[in-house]
Formats: sequence, structure tokens, C-alpha cells
Amino acid sequence: MQDIYIIHENEEWVVPLRAAFAEHGVEAKEWFLNQGVINLNGTPPEGIYYNRMSASSHTRGNRYAPELTRLTLNWLTLHNREIINGPRAIYYEVDKFSQYCALQKHGIKTPLTHAVVGKENLIQAATDFDQIPFIIKPNRGGKGLGVKLIHSISDLENFIESDDYEEPLDGTWLIQEYIKSDQTFIVRAEFVGAKFLYTVKVKTDGGFELCPADVCDISDAFCPTSAPENKFELIDTFDNHALMNQLETFLSKEEIDIAGIEFIQNEIGDLLVYDINTNTNYNHDAEKRAGIDQSGMQAIASLLIDKAK
Repeated sequence: MQDIYIIHENEEWVVPLRAAFAEHGVEAKEWFLNQGVINLNGTPPEGIYYNRMSASSHTRGNRYAPELTRLTLNWLTLHNREIINGPRAIYYEVDKFSQYCALQKHGIKTPLTHAVVGKENLIQAATDFDQIPFIIKPNRGGKGLGVKLIHSISDLENFIESDDYEEPLDGTWLIQEYIKSDQTFIVRAEFVGAKFLYTVKVKTDGGFELCPADVCDISDAFCPTSAPENKFELIDTFDNHALMNQLETFLSKEEIDIAGIEFIQNEIGDLLVYDINTNTNYNHDAEKRAGIDQSGMQAIASLLIDKAK
């Protein structure tokens, strides 16, 4: 069997994956990528590579980890190494606007969104957006940092002039419609091997008013690995929904193998996709309560082991 390499920048998130490999008697190797040197003329080790790089790496002091990962994945591709979540995955992980473009190309609905570069352009762009309230958020996300629900143009002006204002990492703001919904949850669909695994309902009480379309990213309280008890619940409501088939096709065409894709239902029943997480985590307690045959990390470990044989 070939060696399996896990590319990441967060030890905590790899722990359950190590346990899943251990169930098979397999120990994967790990590349902790936060800084380093890549020799273009060097040759990477033979093996299967799994990219788990996250857009929120900067919140853990690893500001340039995604950039280094992008270079590394391109180097691996040059040498024909098999990669799970290759260059396209890291591209979409750090660029929400490009996610929306790709989703719409495949006929999948997303929230109305304008991209804005330049602090001086925000007021005019918001005025032209012509929807109140609206959401402003960084194009390169990470745990919901910088996400704001804006109730008026004067609110936006106050934010821009406040000490809380901080330029997004890539210089790009997104102005996005506020999704009105009578539900107090969003849904996250998990895919492994570009195949639907399950959907999980994420309760939005306590964070819903702030930003229903990004509530999973508002803080660590909404992270699957550290959420409060019963915040996550596996459901079968969307198991046979046409959107799941659309998303499988989307992932396959875009060469994304593993992802958690979040969507919300608006007042008239439309499902709008607002985030693709190519570095996906799972809530063990929710999986255990649901009594599923295979957890998310077990599914990933099985996929990688099968690829390595």
C-alpha cells in the first residue's frame, strides 16, 4: 500500500482522523504546512495526498499556510501525485466569490452578492445593492470574522469609520443579501469521494439574527469539533433532494473530493448555497446520537486507504 500524506495546519482537527486510520491499522504521515521551501526541481515522495488546509489558518497564526499549500499542490500535480482535494479545492476554500460563480455555473442558487475591492467603494456599492438589511463579510472567510449584519447605510458608514474595521485578507468584501427564513437552523451537507454522506442541521439560536447565511462560521461555538451539546443534529430531510444530486455533480466536475456544503431555505422555500468548506470537520456526538454506520472521518479514512491500495 502507498503512503498516505495529510496536509494540514491544525493538530486538533487531525486527531479524529488519526483514530479512524488506527481502526484499520494504518498510520498516515502528516505535512504540517505553515512555512517552508519547495524545490521546483525536487521530487515529492510517492503516495496519496489529502489536503486539509483551511481558510481560517490565519486565526491560528498560520497566515500563509493556504498560499504554501497551493504551491505544494501544484508541485504535486506536476509530478502526477494523486491528491484528494487538489488545487481547485484550495482555490475555492479561500475565495467565496469564486465559489458562487462555480455554483451558479452548475445551476445552483446562491445569495445575491456583490464583490467590492477598496474601502472607498463600499458605500456606493451598498447603495447600488439596494437591499436593506444586508450582510458584509470578507471574501476569504474564517470562523465568521468580519461578518456583519448591516441595517442601514449609516450603519455601514459607522462600521467603516470604527476601530473594528479591518481590511479582509485578500482585500475583497462581499455585500450579500440577508436571507430571511422562518427556520432557526441552517443545513450542512457532507460529501466524501464527491458522494453524499449525510446532512446535519445546525441550530442558529443565539446567532441567527447576526447572520443566518454564515451562522456556522460566527465563532468556535458553531464549529463541529467544539459546538455546544445538541447544536448539531443529523437529519434525513434532504437525503433524496435534487440539490444533493446537483452538488455531487458540481463536486465531481470541479474536482473536489471532500466538502461540507452549507445552505439555507428562504421564505418562499428556495434552497440557497452560501458556503463550501473543503476542509470539513464532523461533530462526533451528533454522529453517535444518529447511530450511523460510518462517521465522516471513517469515510475519509476508508476513501484514502482504498486509493492507496
